[in-house]
Amino acid sequence: MNSTQNFSLELAEICNENWFLPPEDPLEELSHSEMGVRRFCFEHNRQVILEIGDKKQELFLDPDFILILEELPQKISRLVRDKKIEISFPESWLTIYIEPVDSSTLKCTWREYGESIAEEEFALDKYQVIKILKVFLDQILTKSVQGGYITSTEKDKFFLPSFKSRKY
Repeated sequence: MNSTQNFSLELAEICNENWFLPPEDPLEELSHSEMGVRRFCFEHNRQVILEIGDKKQELFLDPDFILILEELPQKISRLVRDKKIEISFPESWLTIYIEPVDSSTLKCTWREYGESIAEEEFALDKYQVIKILKVFLDQILTKSVQGGYITSTEKDKFFLPSFKSRKY
């Protein structure tokens, strides 16, 4: 396992490509906030740069994060409680597996799919990973509120599972 503490998730430049159709909910199964965040990601699509150790991947709000944002607060909460998580970006053929090693260290497995499977492991600082995931989620939700896609109350409810432990 590569010994490194580098983990970053950054919003990058605006992406004007629309690879997919706008999000729809014809059966009205999604809440206002779920639909609002999806619309924000589609209408304000940006590159997202994920870096772990020496690995770097260019992702996008739509289609990559639009698929996982609703689950991200629960995944953060699981990390806080020393549980393992999986974050999949199927459109980019990438899955990140994160599991606790001890109270302050996480083992991260970066797995790329395609014609062959490439896998690399990293040691990450638990507190840094949790903080970066929360800051990233907060950026998306704050921009969604500022754009009128969701309300402040919806943002707080969306975020609630990731804040069950205030020590992070």
